[in-house]
Amino acid sequence: MRVLLVQAFTALNMELVYPIGLAYLAAHLDEHDVEIFDVNLYRENPYEILEAKLRAFAPDVVGISLRNMKVAMPGLHNDDFEPQLKAVQLIKRVLPGARIVAGGTAFSLYSETFMQRLPEVDLGFWGEGEVRFRHLLDDLDHPEKIKGIYYREGEELRFTGPPGGVDWKDIRHPRRDLVPVAPYLQSSFVSVGVQSKRGCSLHCIHCSDTYLLGHRVRQRDVQDTVDEIEHLYREFGVRQMFFCDQIFNIPVSHAVGICNEIVARGLTELRWSAWFNEHRHTLTDELMIALKAAGCRLLSFSPDHVDDRMLKNLDKNFRKEDMLYTVQIAKKHDMDVEYSFFLNSPGEDARSLMEIVKFLVHAKMELGPRLRLFTLLMMQPIRIYPHTRLFELARETGLVDKDHTLVEGQFWNPGMLQYAVAGIQAGAQGLYQVRNGLRALKGQTYASVERA
Repeated sequence: MRVLLVQAFTALNMELVYPIGLAYLAAHLDEHDVEIFDVNLYRENPYEILEAKLRAFAPDVVGISLRNMKVAMPGLHNDDFEPQLKAVQLIKRVLPGARIVAGGTAFSLYSETFMQRLPEVDLGFWGEGEVRFRHLLDDLDHPEKIKGIYYREGEELRFTGPPGGVDWKDIRHPRRDLVPVAPYLQSSFVSVGVQSKRGCSLHCIHCSDTYLLGHRVRQRDVQDTVDEIEHLYREFGVRQMFFCDQIFNIPVSHAVGICNEIVARGLTELRWSAWFNEHRHTLTDELMIALKAAGCRLLSFSPDHVDDRMLKNLDKNFRKEDMLYTVQIAKKHDMDVEYSFFLNSPGEDARSLMEIVKFLVHAKMELGPRLRLFTLLMMQPIRIYPHTRLFELARETGLVDKDHTLVEGQFWNPGMLQYAVAGIQAGAQGLYQVRNGLRALKGQTYASVERA
């Protein structure tokens, strides 16, 4: 059977994202003729090139990964549901006899909405699919036998029930040979990802990762993880990558083990980053020394806030003193740092907003150029995802209707703060462009892993 795996639009006008999920799927389809197509590689005429690919390969099954579902914020960015719709409609028009199977992070979050709005989709695949997708292809006419599948029975939409999580021992290394690595490396150093664990033990009320992957952290064997990294390093010439774990430094011992193994194998030119938890107990001196020796050049934090009241409301496992500690430990070990924040968290007010500003001023004074990026320019009102405690809270308070699909924009604190967001973003965008222009004049590359 010919199977074409398509990565749909991820985030227009942003960096490329290597389709690691599809590469994992492809690795488990030995009995099929499989190819991967990423529409994001073709910004000028993606639909025409996708149509040509469909006609040339003529697949029996098209698996389409729907990764992102953005909200519409006039003047900032557009809802990307329409590009996904057009891609699916194109596939059905060109290959009316092919089965279309939708999956991916966005699909798993908005499964019923996608199935209702995209009648061209024959089957929907919820959750981790490495093993189950292979079983589905073995018997496409009886999807009811496989857990985690949405299918149509006449006019009715059926779901076969939630599947269990996948153990790492049952997962093969992703097939990197089906997707050219070079374009992603040119886009951004965070574009090519490697996973060392799945799941998250934290309980942030706005995060949907635990719905998708669970609270149990499934750690991948250290040797197996670095086997994949070494393969990327030696066979594909990859020198920059990103650990796309939910949190890399929980548990600390696993992170240190990976770092030590990278060093032991002599992968000395590797440069990488990851998402880190901010609690001081997860940022030990031992870890920092191991990170630097293994080539980590950027500590990426997404604390979402710094005010203790907001952190408590978001059910974060750290407080402001831990945020200040991230600055101290980065300065001590001479590491680059970036921070991402939300606006409009539950209970947001002028005082809490000022706490973010004060923290960033402090971080800049302490770290100087080591503070690589703070996402004031991309600071956005907090998104309410389905299947989260924030959604439940929003329903209880009447902010959103209990039957709302959440596809259209929904945020906490509606009103005045949204105008503040627009003003802050507009001003920050201007500063960002000026800064990039100055750096370009100096011959510096903002997205480079290495410092100029």
